[in-house]
Amino acid sequence: MLEVLHSLANQSSPLHHGVIFLFNGAEENVLQASHGFITQHPWAKQVRAFINLEAAGVGGKEVVFQTGPENPWLVQAYVHAAKHPFASVVGQEVFQSGIIPSDTDFRIYRDFGNIPGIDLAFIENGFIYHTKYDTANRILTDSIQRAGDNILAVLKYLVMSEKLADSSEYRHGNMVFFDLLGVVVVAYPARVGTILNYMVATATFLYLAKKASLPGNGDLACATGVAVLSWFVTLLSVLIVALLVTLLGRSMFWYNHFYASICLYGAAATGKMILIHTLAKNLYYGVSDGVFDSPLWAFCCRWEYLVLFQLSNVSISAR
Repeated sequence: MLEVLHSLANQSSPLHHGVIFLFNGAEENVLQASHGFITQHPWAKQVRAFINLEAAGVGGKEVVFQTGPENPWLVQAYVHAAKHPFASVVGQEVFQSGIIPSDTDFRIYRDFGNIPGIDLAFIENGFIYHTKYDTANRILTDSIQRAGDNILAVLKYLVMSEKLADSSEYRHGNMVFFDLLGVVVVAYPARVGTILNYMVATATFLYLAKKASLPGNGDLACATGVAVLSWFVTLLSVLIVALLVTLLGRSMFWYNHFYASICLYGAAATGKMILIHTLAKNLYYGVSDGVFDSPLWAFCCRWEYLVLFQLSNVSISAR
């Protein structure tokens, strides 16, 4: 924030909009500082958008994991300006679902200030986050430089944007966004994603219905059952491994060794899936004919659920 402030203060061209740099504490104490600013400070009413700098780890790439609410122009600003984009709408869906027991100042600005924004955070090396090992020497200068490049570029884009003058005119519409290998960000309206889900689910359903109607193709139900069973057994196997590791007093040993988790849990999951499919193939050969079609059917049902979920969210937002 200091470096970005220094850069903006020393540039020759004037800014179209003002920028507030809010250095606040009391985050871990129920986000009191951000709440105090947005509800009591006289400048709060002038704020049209914000960029919230977060951390759930130390170093690595800073990821955009929340945007909005709505205001697709903010995502478009990041898409156009960020030099090293790294973003995922999946993080937004997971974080806002409440599965992760965590919170950021983003919610305070959104709920109490009715202000749209961008929430980004460092997420690597989470095993030392909020521990005695979370020291300054572990902060990599490369990560700070990368984050600074992105934040400064996006901020310069926003302060020169005409949309910031009256962002309420560009409020409506959610976005689906994700990066491709950190090179470019793909972003499109959520309604387009809903249409794509409908098209893929319908095409899959028609394909499977046509194939199931052909003589000698009655193995789809059995193959689907085998696929679901393999998923259940895989989950059970991973839970058993986790229980054994916990009983040995090493429940979190894999947290700072990523490949250890792959070898430990990935091997158990892969082995059980191969075992179930091998047994099914040996006991009933016809199942192998539906190995490709059964996941299609399962994902088709999942797409239908996602479409209904998205439509329900649109209905709630409209209300």
